[in-house]
Amino acid sequence: MSFFTRIVTRSALGVAFARSMSTEAAPAVAATRKVVIPRPRGQVDTPESFLKAIGRGCEKYTEKFKDWDHLFKANTIALKHEMGIGAKQRKWILMWTNKFRLGIDPYLIRTSKKHTMKRTERLARAKRRRND
Repeated sequence: MSFFTRIVTRSALGVAFARSMSTEAAPAVAATRKVVIPRPRGQVDTPESFLKAIGRGCEKYTEKFKDWDHLFKANTIALKHEMGIGAKQRKWILMWTNKFRLGIDPYLIRTSKKHTMKRTERLARAKRRRND
């Protein structure tokens, strides 16, 4: 028994950690996962209204979704390969569909203006500060 194994297996949490780090094959639970499709609520009753409510350029992908069920059944692979949606919008859509499943109605979160400066502009500004 190695030193690391002796230290880790002394507590119940350590035993769980050691089991999670084992090389045995994990059961295929993800393949049998049931997708929960929530009912439309309030003003959000179509994929178009949902994507417009979450903002950040997602409204331009409204024609990619056939209906409400298609929006909530889509996973990251379908959004990427079948629909051609970029990474930022794909993550944003998946985050908001999950929040909607949890009962949180979509609202617009504006991006911060603080960190929108380009890298070259930041470097030029830092150089000017050093020279002053």
